[in-house]
This record gives sequence, C-alpha cells and structure tokens, in this order.
Amino acid sequence: MFNTKIHSLKSLTRQGLCLLLVCISGFANAAYITIDETGMDAIFSQASFGNTPVDIRIGPSVQHVDASLLNMDTAGKWATLTGAHYGAANVVNFWFLDDLTWCGNINPGYVGCGETPGNDFVVESVFADSGFNAELLAHELGHNLGLGHSSGATNLMDPFINGGTDLSAAEVATILASGLIQTDTAGRLFIEIIPVLIVAAAEVPVVPPLLLMLIGLMMFPTLRRRA
Repeated sequence: MFNTKIHSLKSLTRQGLCLLLVCISGFANAAYITIDETGMDAIFSQASFGNTPVDIRIGPSVQHVDASLLNMDTAGKWATLTGAHYGAANVVNFWFLDDLTWCGNINPGYVGCGETPGNDFVVESVFADSGFNAELLAHELGHNLGLGHSSGATNLMDPFINGGTDLSAAEVATILASGLIQTDTAGRLFIEIIPVLIVAAAEVPVVPPLLLMLIGLMMFPTLRRRA
C-alpha cells in the first residue's frame, strides 16, 4: 500500500519540532539504522562554522525492544521513548522506527521529530535511507541543539526536505553554545551519537548453515570415540 506524505508546519508540545517531506512510500518496511556520517560532518563544518567545525561521532548502536514504539502516534509513546534515553545527558540518541505520525499532533506527513532543545530525535528508517539522509538527520539534530525552523530554499532548518543544508552564523552560534557540544583532548569539538534501533523483539544471531556443518564435522570424531 502506498501513501502520499502531506506536509504542514505545526507547533509542537514538549518543545519538539518536526521535518516534513512530500513523497510516496510504502509502510511495510521494518526499522533499520542508516546514517550518512560523512554528509553530516560536511554540514557541521561548512563555511559558517569558520575555524570551529563540529565532528559527528557515531558510537555503537543499541537495540531497544518495544514493539509499541515502532509506530510513533501518541504523546504517551513519545514520553516513553524520550524517557528511555541511552547514555549521558550530553549524548544524542538517533531513534529509528517504522512510522511516524505524531510530533506534537497527528500528521501523516512527519518523517522526523526532535526535542528542542534535547538529546533525542526519531526518524522513519525508510526516509532516512534516501538521498536526503544527512539533511534529515542534521535537521533533527539541529533541533536538539536548540534551533527552530527557518524558512528558505537552501536552509537546513526549513520545515521541508528540499536539499538545503545551509546554516547561518547566528544558527552556528546557537549550536556552539549547546551543552551537547563536547571537546576532546586535542581541543576538537564533537557531538557524540548513539543510534537506537527500535525492534519488536530482541534479534537472535543466526548461525550460517555452513558453520553448523563445520561444527558437526568437528564433533563427529568425538562422538565416534565415545560410542
């Protein structure tokens, strides 16, 4: 089944802001993690950052088991998700889920929603896995860093996905003042990210058939001796 994403700008509760997209998509996709780290690094080191670029550092991913959160459609689910934050307060969680229709209100056009300011945001995996990955993730991260929407065809914080990734000097100043900005021992600025994949049940590693065969062959001589 296909559904057309509708966009509109809405005010949000819990100081959340959303990014909207017009496109056609199916909703049978299971959530998965996809992050264009190189693209995000380019956005947070553009000319307006001057000599203070911010490095995006992606840590090991986490699985969060809660089937009810695969579809974000109520304020209660949003509170549950943001309350399950992984890591310290200055670590950002990128949450990946199946379908997002709530971001302060119900709208089938939402594809991303982030706290403003805060340290959690959610995106639909199917849209994150598009040619706009870096823009989508950087936009929601911008909300976490304290940025609101800023209309403009080339602006990163425009409420519509349009390929724009520009940040003004004033927006950069807001970003650099955020408590999410950390400094390493070499004096470089960075943002620490933990990707979180929402799953219905914990995934059990699957042993490849060839490996099972090899294990069986290794055990066969021992079984013969015992017999």
